Amino acid sequence: MKTIGTVVGVVAALVLAFPAEAQVSLDLKVGYAIPTGNAAASGGVDVYHGAMNHMWSGAVPVEVAGRYRFSPNLSAGVYFQYDPALVATWSCTSGLPCSGYDMRVGVEVAYAFLPDRFLNPWVSVGTGWEWTHLYVTDNVLTNTITFSGWEYFNVQAGLDFNLSRMFAIGPYVGYFGGSYTSVSGDLSGSGVNGSIPSEFRSFHGWIQFGAKGTVNL
Repeated sequence: MKTIGTVVGVVAALVLAFPAEAQVSLDLKVGYAIPTGNAAASGGVDVYHGAMNHMWSGAVPVEVAGRYRFSPNLSAGVYFQYDPALVATWSCTSGLPCSGYDMRVGVEVAYAFLPDRFLNPWVSVGTGWEWTHLYVTDNVLTNTITFSGWEYFNVQAGLDFNLSRMFAIGPYVGYFGGSYTSVSGDLSGSGVNGSIPSEFRSFHGWIQFGAKGTVNL
């Protein structure tokens, strides 16, 4: 009971300490992403095991996020990102219809170092779930495959130019890393669906850089 009382007291203190400063921030990010690592280890998914850049040459992430500011420096919230992806020539012969995307949703915590200055550096840490989908056809046979799994972490940093109390814009860079744990699809008429065995899972990631705009409500 004493422990529960302590936790309740801490939470109450935080709530009472920050209401005057609290606000909602909405972020929009647009950038470019470069794949790293492996989708699955050899023997796990025979068609697309190995390097991520065998599937993708890059992607164009578009992210929307909502954050609650507990103080001028500290905020936390949720994000959704959709990345139209550029299919690598290893997977798609020139001229054939090929497409794909990478998508993620999760939670994040952000820290602003100089929120009251014109130049405000910031960092964030998050985690969530990721999907990546590839569609390739030669007009006779069609291959579709979707990997999904927990994205252990994403670490980002940037510099906001505070144009006013309500608006900020600036560059960002980040790294998103995790492992795919499930796969589904249709590979030349053969269905694929299920969990990727742990011994065939592999680490992969995306390097991202671009621009972020923020509206403080």
